Amino acid sequence: MLNIIRFLRGFVRIRVTGFAPERFLNLCSVHDIELWDISVSENRYEMNLYVSDYFKLKPIVHKTRTKVVLLSKSGLPFFARRWKKRRIFLLGCLCCLLSLYLVSQFLWDIELTGGNRLTKEMLLQFLQEENVYYGTYMRQVDIDAVEKKLRDTYPFLTWVSLRIQGTRLYISVKENDQLLPQKETEKQPCHLVATMDGEVESIVTRAGIPLVKAGDTVKKGDCLVQGEIPVYNDDETLKETMYVHADADICIRASLPYKRNLPFAYEKKVYTGEQKKVWYARIYTKSFSLGMLPSYEKYDIVTDLNQAGIGDFYLPLYYGTITCNAYTLENLTYDETTAKTLLQLQFEKFCQTLQQKGIQIVENDVKIKKYQKGMKAEGSIWIRTMDGEERKIE
Repeated sequence: MLNIIRFLRGFVRIRVTGFAPERFLNLCSVHDIELWDISVSENRYEMNLYVSDYFKLKPIVHKTRTKVVLLSKSGLPFFARRWKKRRIFLLGCLCCLLSLYLVSQFLWDIELTGGNRLTKEMLLQFLQEENVYYGTYMRQVDIDAVEKKLRDTYPFLTWVSLRIQGTRLYISVKENDQLLPQKETEKQPCHLVATMDGEVESIVTRAGIPLVKAGDTVKKGDCLVQGEIPVYNDDETLKETMYVHADADICIRASLPYKRNLPFAYEKKVYTGEQKKVWYARIYTKSFSLGMLPSYEKYDIVTDLNQAGIGDFYLPLYYGTITCNAYTLENLTYDETTAKTLLQLQFEKFCQTLQQKGIQIVENDVKIKKYQKGMKAEGSIWIRTMDGEERKIE
């Protein structure tokens, strides 16, 4: 703090020589002239003192018969005098400082720690819905409200903490290792309808009136279980109609068409080894490439971006490089064996995807055949799956 005061007031460094420099120091003390950083070398004294005190030295120098030499000037008064004529430069500095201050009032980076099931993409989408994104004015962010909404939206989060430091929003979470039981919500009255054409293999109804039985053939959109239950009087007149949330386990056997074509002729990328890097910058949403992109006929682009910042003070400025890798296309041809193997692998991957969704494959009659320009896999897959989509009763 003392150094700041000295800089603001301005100070000079002097050298004192002569008959009685020690007496000079004593008289300065008597007249309340503050001296510091005093050094002695061969009967020469060097010291610092305030500019205002420098003009009080004349009678002391005369009385002590010493000689004072001014060595240097430091502090704000001398700095201001030096730059007084450079007003445009000073104005530019002030504008730069003002711009930095304004930019520091917005969020320019979001960091998530502790998230495993909660990914960065999920978090950014959630924050976007809460009007928290890159460039948001920090005073508009309600930390407590966002924390509460985040816990309510993702029940597996047992602890959530948000804090703003610099221009970065830190989000720390802790997740429960086990799935928390979902809160039961009020169930709305609905029907269960078929989502595909097929044959009903079994149906177990827990709520509602079943409209189909095992062995019935259904089409997409048919009502399987009705959530509208009529209640009759003893004379078989309609007393009232009850509306329930239809609930049932409905197993349907259905056929899925499958068709994939694989031409014998294909193109393969062959990289030539030619490469060019171009500097790239982005200010908020505006992008600039500091150089010309190459004139290669075909090339891949790899972008490497970094965000500018000091510590936790991040700016809406991104910089990096664009790397262009040139390649050519080589025309190649599959043989029948390779093409058949690739089609078989595609079909196996498709079946694995179905099984991951809980769909059982009963049988398939997919055949791989040759046609004029390549090979094709075509046929049907018989599946067994649980069906019944809720349709709200208006």
